[in-house]
Amino acid sequence: MQFDDTSINKICILSWGLIGDVLVRVSVMEAIRQRFPRATIDVVVDPASRGAVAYHPDLNKVISFSRIKSPRWRYLFNSCKNILALRRQHYDLCVNLYCGGSSPLISRLTGARYRLSYNHTRPLRWANNLQVDVPSFCSNWTKALGKMLAPLGVPLERVRQGTSFYCSTEADEFAAQLLSKYPGPFLGLNLGAGVDNKRWPIESYVELMQLVCEKYDYQILLFTNPGMAQLAEEFQQRFKPAERLIRLPQCSLGEVGAIMKHCDIMVTGDTSLMHMAFGLKRPTLVLFTQTRPEIVEPKDCLHEDCFIADPSHHDPCGNPLGSRDIPVAYAFEKFDMLASRID
Repeated sequence: MQFDDTSINKICILSWGLIGDVLVRVSVMEAIRQRFPRATIDVVVDPASRGAVAYHPDLNKVISFSRIKSPRWRYLFNSCKNILALRRQHYDLCVNLYCGGSSPLISRLTGARYRLSYNHTRPLRWANNLQVDVPSFCSNWTKALGKMLAPLGVPLERVRQGTSFYCSTEADEFAAQLLSKYPGPFLGLNLGAGVDNKRWPIESYVELMQLVCEKYDYQILLFTNPGMAQLAEEFQQRFKPAERLIRLPQCSLGEVGAIMKHCDIMVTGDTSLMHMAFGLKRPTLVLFTQTRPEIVEPKDCLHEDCFIADPSHHDPCGNPLGSRDIPVAYAFEKFDMLASRID
């Protein structure tokens, strides 16, 4: 189908997934905004991921669309209600950045004049009249997603390899007040991750931070992840010197981002807070204990990657995945390298 860009006034972007998945796609959303600067752009996300883009200036509306299927009657009722609400917007273009699950059907039911996605499944080919060959996801995922925009006349070099995160004024005020009684400079430490294999052992984090405190003057801001308070408690019990540790309360996603803006450096695994740190352009040390760095690492944020290949486990591209057995001495060497690069 030939694409006419002269009448694109309303755009819908389907972007379900975890917080990190949404943040990986932010540069693609920004490229769409650059291509259609006067269009209204709405993005559809899971309710739990809304905070990832709630205050992004390139988006006019962030629509929460739950995919939780239990109880079934509520899922069906809410899905019908949400689909009807999308149809009433009369979108000119729907871009399906999610691709899986029921997203092809929902893309079709939006009634958008142009519907864009990959073409690697039968439902996607049925749902969309603008289709792109699915690229390899063996390297950076944001760049792979950016290839979808070729039919819109967006060259791949316009899709930035990185992400963005924006905080509300209220969140910024909360963070400033919370940290006002501490002298800094601050090092943000995130221990949590969604799966065990993405978590470096607590004892390794403790040893690394004690080495950092022997050489540097950072106050450590310890984030408490939802449902993972035991990780922060275990770290606090083990860590010395205790006076250098500030254990933060559990905060909203926006408040976490606002606190992170005060951090001179971040230490984290491959999780949503890593993407937020990249989006806020915080110098970041990342412990890749399962995934590979190249699929997510940005080109617009100072960072160092700790990665030890595990030859017994491979990704779908045949590349070895990471190992949790990252030596503390190696991680501290990487931290030193990162700290030396900070102005």
